[in-house]
Amino acid sequence: MSFTGSKQIMLFVAVALLSLCFTGCSRETREDREFANLSDEFLSWYFEVHPVTATAEGEHAYDNRIDDLGAGARGAELESLKGYLSRLGSIDHEKLSRENGIDAAILRNRIDRMIFSLEKTRGWQKNPLLYTRLLGNSIYLLIARDFAPAEVRLGSAKARLGEFPRLVDQAIANLDNPPAVHTETAIRQNRGTMTLLDRDLRAEARKAGIEMAPFEEALGTALSALERFQDYLEDDLYFASKGDFRLGGELYREKLRLTLMTDMTSEKILEMAQVEKARLHDEMFALAAPIYLEMNPGEKIDGVSVERKMMIIRKVLDHIAGSHPDPEDLLEACKAAYAETERFVREHDIIELPEQPIEIVWAPEFSRGVAVAGLRAPGPLDRGMKAFYVVSPPPEDWTDAQVESFLREYNDEMIRILTIHEAMPGHYVQLAYANRFPSLLRAVFSSGTFVEGWAVYTERMMLEEGYGNQNPRLWLQRKKFYLRAVINAILDAGIHMGGMSEYEAMKLMIEEGFQEESEAAGKWRRACLTSAQLSTYFVGYREVSAIRERAELEWGEKFDLGGFHEKLLGYGSPPPRLVEELLFEER
Repeated sequence: MSFTGSKQIMLFVAVALLSLCFTGCSRETREDREFANLSDEFLSWYFEVHPVTATAEGEHAYDNRIDDLGAGARGAELESLKGYLSRLGSIDHEKLSRENGIDAAILRNRIDRMIFSLEKTRGWQKNPLLYTRLLGNSIYLLIARDFAPAEVRLGSAKARLGEFPRLVDQAIANLDNPPAVHTETAIRQNRGTMTLLDRDLRAEARKAGIEMAPFEEALGTALSALERFQDYLEDDLYFASKGDFRLGGELYREKLRLTLMTDMTSEKILEMAQVEKARLHDEMFALAAPIYLEMNPGEKIDGVSVERKMMIIRKVLDHIAGSHPDPEDLLEACKAAYAETERFVREHDIIELPEQPIEIVWAPEFSRGVAVAGLRAPGPLDRGMKAFYVVSPPPEDWTDAQVESFLREYNDEMIRILTIHEAMPGHYVQLAYANRFPSLLRAVFSSGTFVEGWAVYTERMMLEEGYGNQNPRLWLQRKKFYLRAVINAILDAGIHMGGMSEYEAMKLMIEEGFQEESEAAGKWRRACLTSAQLSTYFVGYREVSAIRERAELEWGEKFDLGGFHEKLLGYGSPPPRLVEELLFEER
């Protein structure tokens, strides 16, 4: 039996077992059966229509294909989505089991988001990054993990290389007046994809010992398509990229609602973020003042003005920022921070750690330009595969001053906080737990609000439990890092709903967020490239923290931190409000 065929059988068996778990463990209703059949059918359709995403999730039946973004395929996808939405709406959700009710809400939200994307934000037309990411990920996902023998994965890669000309043709036909910042970033990412093919994929093929002549022919075909795409991006699309990266109030509010799955309005979130920013400034001054006096003995700082308080915080942060790794040592610094945080989590029973392996690596070139670091977790169907904590180095074309600014932002203390967030016990641990949950649908369509909320929560929780031995410098960096999350929400709404200028955004991040210029410039670009996602950190943190506070209050002496964390992560990654319902319904 072929590897692909065996994977299809595994998926069928997994889905069947999930259906039994969710409906058979308690007396299933007709509605439960209808929903189980519908969700299974939707996932199978979703993977077939989005084969690159399927690879990421561990469904490898479509590893030889790349998404079709032609007009006919888009029309068929939209028709299918509306059909699934109609069928989902015909099911009486009041008669579903609690778990199926949660999954039904998640499925409805996902379908709404996909329709919104196709019809309203129209990324296929306005965002060249959609194409560069599909092209890059289509190959990277096949060589990053050993989910199958090398010759099988390289055979799929060879087939996908043959699809490159078609997707490039579709990109050229579809793209129309995107924002300039999207095209600029796509130009850099497409160069990264060419390097991925020309260097990394070719090296993998040679190492595997496969027949190189037909593989080189496929490589040549794909590289020619990428060179043609590069010429188009640089010589044509760049000069026709006059579109507005701002969503505008109506689209932003709708996208935010779909992203967060919360009843909070954008105006309410913005108001809460402004209040939190002021509170954080007071707390940061209380931490910075004693350090400042150590640096400036004999100076009086009682009753100083708001401006002087901000200056003192800045001076102390500048002092702390002076201790940082060299560019070539950044990855090793992240590895050391990971080892330290893992040891602390184990010794203090923060949470039972998963056995899934993790590796800390440089981010692939094709994916750089949006975030400094991230966690690439294996999909729920790739059980036991390696997770990657990826770190982006300073760009090679930066000046010495830009590199120094970058390294000052990611100083020794900040790297420790970043590692808590991205890996231990942040994204790596949470996503490993999520992949254990029996609902495949819930794992595939996870809530970014819960995922990011947990990661921001762990930053504070780890320090409260004693990580860093109550070092005020580490606490100050954590509050600065959290201040980023707060300012992210202000930027998100301010840029996409309120017309915030680059000058205003940079001033906010540098003067009130104490960010280095390189960090602020990168965040401005990220805020232009994305929308709604930057609000998930602040909103998610507030909601996850509220769940913790409620658990401590209601459980009293029975509250156990490690047990609470394991329970909290045990439901997968639904939106925090649904996690809260499940957590307290069981008590």
